[in-house]
Amino acid sequence: MNNSALRLAPFLAAIALLAGCGKSSDSPAASVTPATPGKISLAVIPKATTHSYWKAAEAGARRAAAEFNVNLEWQGPLDDSKIADQIGIFNNLAASGVQGILLAPCDDKALSPHVRTAVKRGLPVAIFDSPLAGTAGTDYINFTSTDNQAAGAIAAGKLGELIGASPVHAGNVLVIRFTEGSASTRLREEGFTKALALNHPGLSVVAKQFTDGSMAGAQRVAETLLGNYVKNNRLELAGVFASNQPTAEGTYNALKALRAKGIEVTAKFVGFDDSALLVQGLQNGVVDALVVQDPEKMGYLGVKSLVDHLQGRKIEPYVDTGVTIKTKSDTAAK
Repeated sequence: MNNSALRLAPFLAAIALLAGCGKSSDSPAASVTPATPGKISLAVIPKATTHSYWKAAEAGARRAAAEFNVNLEWQGPLDDSKIADQIGIFNNLAASGVQGILLAPCDDKALSPHVRTAVKRGLPVAIFDSPLAGTAGTDYINFTSTDNQAAGAIAAGKLGELIGASPVHAGNVLVIRFTEGSASTRLREEGFTKALALNHPGLSVVAKQFTDGSMAGAQRVAETLLGNYVKNNRLELAGVFASNQPTAEGTYNALKALRAKGIEVTAKFVGFDDSALLVQGLQNGVVDALVVQDPEKMGYLGVKSLVDHLQGRKIEPYVDTGVTIKTKSDTAAK
């Protein structure tokens, strides 16, 4: 009798262990942030986490999360040039048990195969801010962003208006570009260049160059390019365009430094995006206009798209969040 009981003990212990495991099945699954019962679990991966642009996008995403009962994980690379870091973050979150991911790809092609793999495994992925190579509704569920071609054309129109019908310095215009793999800024720069050539024949882009994704890197590029057009103590350019926040901030610093050296600067400067530094530029007259996106709206509507998809509601393949133009007069009360 005692020997039989001893022989049965391991089996009874195993049965008890299995029963205990069954009782704990309601525990949160292993993930970056433990899920809250009754909440949808989503992750948002921005291009970067340091710029104020992405802080605004995070605020919108978190507002949507609070409104739609979502557990939100916000993770991204330090800056837009860290493509490999973003791929690692995406793959880790895709395997973490979240129910959907909202992604702003640093590179439209490099992230594409990773997104396709996740979608094929049944994980909904929505894209925001910057395009991904592929088709909405097949390779990802939808895309929420600025119409960047149109926004670039708006920037060209504003610069042409500021310069006027009789451009100085042969109508020469400089374009400070963002990183080569960024599809949103590439489309923006293309839209600017095409609209300038079509609608402002007296103006022409004489130089353009990519930067490394940082404000400091943009400043270095801008200083070099601007320096090529300084003659007889004046900047011989009619206009300058910078295609996003870090490029605009770096260009602002470079133009401000030229003025501080006593260089005559009459070139009109149109930047893209908004920040405290760029508003300062509007107020002191170094920046003439900003074409401003709505990252808060992008973050909000991107999360909402995922929630609607998961709850079986119809979603649009593309959502345009629009742009506005900000000038010095818009900052007067601030």
